[in-house]
Formats: sequence, structure tokens, C-alpha cells
Amino acid sequence: MKKKIAVLTSSIALVSMLAGAGYAAEPAHGMIAEASVQSVQKADSTNLQIKLLEEALAPVSAKDAAGKWSKALANRNGAAQNALFTPALKKKYKSYFESYGWVTGGSSPWVSSHKVTKEKKLSSTAYEYTIHFSLVSSSGKHGSENAVISVKKSGSTWLIEKVYIKPDSIIGSLTPYTAEPVFTYRAAEYAFSIPQSWDMKYTAAEKEGSLVFSYKPANKKISSRTLFSIEKIKLDTWKKDGYEEGLHKKLGEKNGFVYAMLPSSENQYNDMPDSIEYKEYHQMSLQLKAVRDSFMFIN
Repeated sequence: MKKKIAVLTSSIALVSMLAGAGYAAEPAHGMIAEASVQSVQKADSTNLQIKLLEEALAPVSAKDAAGKWSKALANRNGAAQNALFTPALKKKYKSYFESYGWVTGGSSPWVSSHKVTKEKKLSSTAYEYTIHFSLVSSSGKHGSENAVISVKKSGSTWLIEKVYIKPDSIIGSLTPYTAEPVFTYRAAEYAFSIPQSWDMKYTAAEKEGSLVFSYKPANKKISSRTLFSIEKIKLDTWKKDGYEEGLHKKLGEKNGFVYAMLPSSENQYNDMPDSIEYKEYHQMSLQLKAVRDSFMFIN
């Protein structure tokens, strides 16, 4: 660290010396040099801060790594989860964490408690842990789920090299651990990707560029309810009426029209919070950001 700071200090001193030796006669060059140094300083400071934070979080044992990761998952803290990974796992999940602002999971149901329930020694430098998560929602207890992680020794610390969570689990929603296959839904003017798990669980009605997408329960006695709509709005109207400040999420703009997703403001099965319909609707709602990100025009 001292060497790194010394190099940066020397660089700053060199720029100052060059400026004093006559380069200051050209302000543009001096401004560029100053901006360059400030950029280096800022990047160096951020990297140093991250390094020190990760050192502070460094697990002292394999079980400590499991405990810290489960706490980070419960707190929906992607940065803390990432700090506990091997370099290879960090590289694998970096783009996902960045795209979601380093926040994971949904706001409800949430983790009320977590506990390591099983330890399996794979070798003197590797362990596997099963972690039990209890869930609650505003209506009370919401079941429990498990995650399995592999931890290995790395120098004086222990790092996570693998995470397994069932694809249809709540704790895996909006995390990089449960990526699932998708297929393309094509409308007349646009297309987007939806998870394979939605197959047979939706209906769609399209009219003049707008689309109403509804969740369809397996139980035919229970009605379908709107999950989201895609609306085609004149650009002038979009600007004049302040759509962007509301619930509408802009998807794209074409030929004087804005195409925007309007997600449901709440779970449409709140009247039956313990039902499979409530859970499935909730799961699909959590995946809407990925649906929005895949939107594209086809004509």
C-alpha cells in the first residue's frame, strides 16, 4: 500500500515540476494533466476503500464465511456478498450486481432468520454448508428455504466459490444465483424475453401496439389478474402529462411514440396471501426488470 501511495505522490510531484518548468504556459495542457491526476486519485481512493472494506469482512473460518454470506443475503446486500467470493466468482457475477445496483432479492417476503444447519468437510481446505432461511411477510410466516455454498481456504482467509439455490425459490429471486432459461414473446411491433417458468401461467391481449399481460392461475376457478401492461403513448402526451414521474417504465421510443411498461402497483392476490397464486404472482413481479431490459423493436 505504501508503495502504491508513493508512486501516486511521485506522479503528482512530477506533474507539478513539469508545470513549473514551463508547461504551465499552456493552460489547456495543465488542465488536462490536473484532471488526469484527479481521476487517478479518485480511482485509487475508491479501490483502496474497497480493498480495506473487504479485508475487514474477511472470514476467519469456513463457517464464518457461511454466516457472513447468509447475513448479507438476508440484508439484500450484494456488495457484502461479493466481498466474500473467490476472484472467479466475483468475475462471474459482477455484471449482474452492477445492473441491479448491488441490491439483491425482493422486499417481501423477507428473511426473518438464518442458520447453518449442516457442515460437510470436503478436504482440509474446503467445506460445504447448508443454510436454512426462515421467511415472513406482512401477513406472517411464509415458510422456509435452503441454500448450499462451497467454501475454500485462500491464504489466511476463506472464500465462497459456489452457491446453489433452487431456481424457483424466494431467496434466489433477483440474485445471480438462479438464472433461468428464457423464451421470446413477440408482439406485432416489439419483442421481449420472459422466463421459461412463466409458460402456461399467462395470457396476453394486444391492441394497436398496447399489450395487457396477465397472470393465469392453474386453478381455473380463480380469475386471471393483470401483471403488467405495455402502453403506446404519444411522445407529446408522455412529456406533457409527466408519465415518467409515475409508475410507467420507459421501454423505448419510435415514430413519435413512447412504449412503456406499467407494472401492477401491488400483488393482485393480496386477498389470498397464503395461496400459490399469491406466491407465483409475486415471483413473476420480481422478474419484471429483466423483462424490461430485454425489450426490443422488431419492425
